[in-house]
Amino acid sequence: MSKTEFFETLWARMAHQGDFPTLQYCVDNIFKTLNADLTVGEMATSVLSDFSLSQKVIRLANSAMYRSFGGEVTTVSRAILVLGVEAISHLTLGIQLLDYFHGVAPKRPQALKALQRALVAGEITRALTQARGINEGEEAVVCTLMHHMSRLLMVFYFPDEWERVEAMCAAHPMTENEAALEVLGVSLEDIAEAAARKWRLPGLIAHAMKPRTLSNDTVLETHSDWLSAIAHVSAEAAVMMVREGNEASVESLLNTHAKMLGLNPGDVSVAVRQAEVLNTSITASEAATPADGSAPHGPQSVNVLERLQAGLAEVRREGAGLTVSQLAPMVLETSMRALDFSRCFLMMLNPTTRRFHARLGFGDGMREALPALSFEEGFVPDVFHFAGLSTKPLLIEDTFDAEMAHRMPRWYRDALPDARTVLLAPVKIRNRCIAMIYGDWGGARMPVVIGEAELEAIDALTSEIAAGVMRAAPDRTPPRPR
Repeated sequence: MSKTEFFETLWARMAHQGDFPTLQYCVDNIFKTLNADLTVGEMATSVLSDFSLSQKVIRLANSAMYRSFGGEVTTVSRAILVLGVEAISHLTLGIQLLDYFHGVAPKRPQALKALQRALVAGEITRALTQARGINEGEEAVVCTLMHHMSRLLMVFYFPDEWERVEAMCAAHPMTENEAALEVLGVSLEDIAEAAARKWRLPGLIAHAMKPRTLSNDTVLETHSDWLSAIAHVSAEAAVMMVREGNEASVESLLNTHAKMLGLNPGDVSVAVRQAEVLNTSITASEAATPADGSAPHGPQSVNVLERLQAGLAEVRREGAGLTVSQLAPMVLETSMRALDFSRCFLMMLNPTTRRFHARLGFGDGMREALPALSFEEGFVPDVFHFAGLSTKPLLIEDTFDAEMAHRMPRWYRDALPDARTVLLAPVKIRNRCIAMIYGDWGGARMPVVIGEAELEAIDALTSEIAAGVMRAAPDRTPPRPR
C-alpha cells in the first residue's frame, strides 16, 4: 500500500477501537499544562487528579536520575520543586504514552517485547542525560519513547505485517526499518513523526522523529538534531539489549556514538548498567513495576501517626527555603497522603475583603469546586468558624448527624454534598486564623484512626504554613478585624 493509504488505515483502526481519543485527551491536557504559567500547586493539582499517575511520577522522581537532588521524594509537589514543571510535564507524557499502549495491548508476546524495548530505551536516555547533567533529560526521553511508538503502533494495529517484519529481520541481515519499508512502504521514523504530529506534540519533538543517517562524522548543529540522535541511538541500543542481553555489545554501540552525542565513556557505562537492571526486572516478571506502573506488592499498611510524622519531618527539612505558594501544596498533599483523604483543599484569608477562599485543592472534582468554596471571616455559628476559633484541628465524624447537619453551611453543602467525615485544621498567626486545611473521605466514614497524637501532628503541619507566612513578612502583624 502507499504511504497515504497506510496512515489512513492506521488512524481509522485506532479510532475504530476507541483508544485514540483517550490518548489525545491526555496529550492535549499535558501540553496545555506545559504551555501555561502554572504554580507548583496548580501543576500538582493536574497530576494528582489521577492518583495512579501521581504514584508513578513520585516513583520516577525517586529513580536513579533524580537522587542527586537529595532526600526521598514523597509528594508530587516536592517532585515539581526539584525537577520543574517542564520536566514533570514531559515525564507525565512519557507515562501516559506507555500506559495507553499497555492498556490496549492484546495478549501477545510482541506487545510485551515492544513495551520492554521502549522502557529500556527511555531508561538509557534518562541515564545518559543524567550522567552528563543535561537539563532536557525528560524531553529526550519523550523523543526516545516516540521513536518506539512506531513499533508499538505496528504491533497493535498491523500485527500480521509486524510479524513479517520480524521474520525478515531474523532471516536476513537487515534492520527493522528496512523491513518495514519493504513490507509496508513506510519507515518506522515516518510512522513516529506522523504519530507525533497527529497527537499534536510540540514541533521540536515531531521534527526529531525525522529520518537521519548517523555516523562518527555526524555534526549535530541544533537541539532537535541532538534529540533525534540520542533517541535513535538509545532505541537501537535497547533493541540490542532486549534481543541479545549482551551488555558489552550495547556499551560498544553507545561508545561508537558517544563523541557525536557529547558523552563520556563513563556516562555510557553507568547508563548500560542502569538499563540492564530495568531490563532484567522486566524479563523476570511481566508484573514488575517499571512495566505496568503498579506497585509490585500493593499498598503497605502504615501507621497514620508515622505517616504524619514522616511527612512533617520532610516539610520541615525542605520548607525553610520555600515560598508560601511552594510550601502550601506540599503541606496539603502530605496531609492528604497521610490521612488517605478523598478530597482536600486549602483556604486562605484575604485580609482586604475579610473572606476565606479555597486556593488549592486535590482530589476528584476539586478543581471545579474551588470557586464556590468561600466564606466571610466575621463569625457565623457553623463548623468553619468554630474551627477557626479552635486551638487544635476539628474532626466532625458525621456531618449528616441531626446535631451537626445544621452547622454545615449551605455554600459548602452545595459544593460537596456527599462528604460525611470532615477534618478542619486552622492555620493561625498570633491567635488569628489566616488559613484552613480541609479534608474528607467522600461519602464513607473515616477509614483511619485519628486521636490526640494525630491531631497534634496535623496541627504541627499547619504551623509550617504559618511559619512560611511569617518568614515572608516577619515584621507584619496580621490586622485585627474592625
